[in-house]
Amino acid sequence: TNRKMAPSYGNLWHFEPKHRYSTQNNILTGITLWQWVKLLYRRGHGVDWRHYWFRIIFITMMACFNSLLALTEQIIFGTTIEATSIKDPVFVLGHPRTGTTMVHNLLNLDPRLQAPTTLQAGFPSGFMTVRPFKQLLSGVVSDTRPMDNVKLSLDTPQEDELGVNVLSSGTTMYMPIVMMSLEPEFRDYFDFQDCSEADRATFVNSLLYFLRKLSVRLDASQRLVLKSPTHTGKVALLLQLFPDAKFVYIHRDPYTVFQSAMNMADKTYWYNYLSTPTNDQIIDFVVNQYDVLFANYIRDRELIPQGNLCEVSFAEMEQDAVAMLARIYQGLGWTHFETEVREPVEQYMASLSSYKKNSFNTLTPEQRQFVQERWGPSFDEFGYAR
Repeated sequence: TNRKMAPSYGNLWHFEPKHRYSTQNNILTGITLWQWVKLLYRRGHGVDWRHYWFRIIFITMMACFNSLLALTEQIIFGTTIEATSIKDPVFVLGHPRTGTTMVHNLLNLDPRLQAPTTLQAGFPSGFMTVRPFKQLLSGVVSDTRPMDNVKLSLDTPQEDELGVNVLSSGTTMYMPIVMMSLEPEFRDYFDFQDCSEADRATFVNSLLYFLRKLSVRLDASQRLVLKSPTHTGKVALLLQLFPDAKFVYIHRDPYTVFQSAMNMADKTYWYNYLSTPTNDQIIDFVVNQYDVLFANYIRDRELIPQGNLCEVSFAEMEQDAVAMLARIYQGLGWTHFETEVREPVEQYMASLSSYKKNSFNTLTPEQRQFVQERWGPSFDEFGYAR
């Protein structure tokens, strides 16, 4: 049922197929054989087997390797993981391309906060076993992120939902970047309010298992700091699981977000596809995701207890990241910024002085008008000039 029904966006944006034979930066590299078979059984109608045979064989070979790791891990660490409890985490929220990675990296410098690494999120079933041999896997990620110049390695902080996506056989909103033609089938996974009980349970169990596993090595003073833009759409669910979770939400000028999101779709998503999407399908995913994440966040924001949410802007971070972080600590009632955090943050910021931000061609008048009309509410909510 290849979806012909995406609305037509005319010549709004053009994407160039690439990376057909690449094995790098693929979000399914850490899947086990059982999870992979379950995923293909349910979603195989969205796969172009002939075009992407090489990628399918690669993932299948990795899945055999991951299954051995998973089995070893379950035998050695299974009871420890089961017995580990999760402290209510800190969640970094915001649309893709709004600066969530930077906020995540900054918070991770706090000795009391711990972010999952790329190794952990990429290989959620085997990271405890494979850790001593992780150099063998370093080829599965590039040295910088495909869509910008941010450094990438198996040790850099990573999005937890990449791990949950694999553990749940694709029961998350990360799946459209593997099977874009089936994107409407995944839309219930934005907030899990209208999906089947089974899907919701699969997601929740996978999330809790992964966070327990990440918590095994934490000491009593530490808690997890988690960043996945998709969390922005399911604050209500996260609060049901973690009533005292803390949230940091970052927003950015919608025109820039649009341009940056389209750039990311063209540079990054092609490493993952198992069927070739149309321009309209990709645009529809990016644009609808922004709509839903924004609307759900505004809807659920009221549920967050007083003192557990701090909202910041990309502009504020760009101007003075240290001051922004100090404001986050103050807003969340944390008192250890000056004593434990300021120094490592200042050193980290100094190390980034040579970082070059993407420079984009400016949007055409048609593109600007589209963004303004389609994403209007977010301009008004956060005071961005149209």
